[in-house]
Amino acid sequence: MSAWKKNMADTDLWLKGLLEREHQEYPEDPYVLVYPDKEHAGIWHLCFNVDQGCCTAWMHLVEGEEKALLIDTGYGIGNLKGLVQKLTDKPLLVANTHFHGDHSAGNGQFEEVYCHEYDVPYLKAQMEKTEGRLLPPGDFYREEDIVSGASYQVRGLKDGEFLDLGDGDRIEIVHMPGHTAGGCMFLDHRTRLLFSGDAVLATPTLIIDRFPNPFYPEYMTVSAFRDGLERFAPRLDEVEAVYPGHGIQGIDRTYFQDMLACTTAIMENPDEFEVYDYVDDPGQRQIKCVGKAMVVYSGARVWHGEA
Repeated sequence: MSAWKKNMADTDLWLKGLLEREHQEYPEDPYVLVYPDKEHAGIWHLCFNVDQGCCTAWMHLVEGEEKALLIDTGYGIGNLKGLVQKLTDKPLLVANTHFHGDHSAGNGQFEEVYCHEYDVPYLKAQMEKTEGRLLPPGDFYREEDIVSGASYQVRGLKDGEFLDLGDGDRIEIVHMPGHTAGGCMFLDHRTRLLFSGDAVLATPTLIIDRFPNPFYPEYMTVSAFRDGLERFAPRLDEVEAVYPGHGIQGIDRTYFQDMLACTTAIMENPDEFEVYDYVDDPGQRQIKCVGKAMVVYSGARVWHGEA
């Protein structure tokens, strides 16, 4: 078995065991399982659609002394806002790791959402779309539970800015482009947990032609991703564990080292890859795997210029 297939098999096995792990369910949103963090009070990991394997989407709720932060809003199916209000009564900030619909379609339940400044035009364009919305596979949800695409305010953040939750609990925005131009991670300086979105995770990071790139296209490349990983590498000692937007949660920070090696290998020889057949999508066919890190990429998205 090739290394990437073993990694995916390990992820599938971990996800199948989720229902057996300690969790909570709430009638406000029956599509989400709530996993309180075992080490840190006031942090909840929210799993949407546990039966969909690697299509399962994770959101994260971090409660500070004065405010709470919801990281990502999922596919926009179910009453996520009502669920969050059951978990915390603190004033809520909402932020997206990136603009893709499996992380942002629930934004319309909230008045204001933060994201990295390079993804702002993408989120605004999504609000204007009337069809073609991303929905999860399967027929497990009711049509009346799909959240309408209500408009909301989008606030752009720069790399290195902070969201202040009170009493010194600050969440730092770390720009990590590649998957999207404004892809970002959120580093909780109190708990040293890093919420990495779709940048570093136990399933493949996708840098492919299928994703639109009319704004800041130079940042939707393997090159830009590698540069972001290099910038963050000296700070890995600040991270206790990594919580991505899909797949296994609480992964080790060494995934970053593997991912840096993987992206470097792609840059050195982009034509050397394995065939990726985990999904039936002709747009996802090239995969490079180094250790636990996997990148599915298109040749046109390698780009050797300066990001």
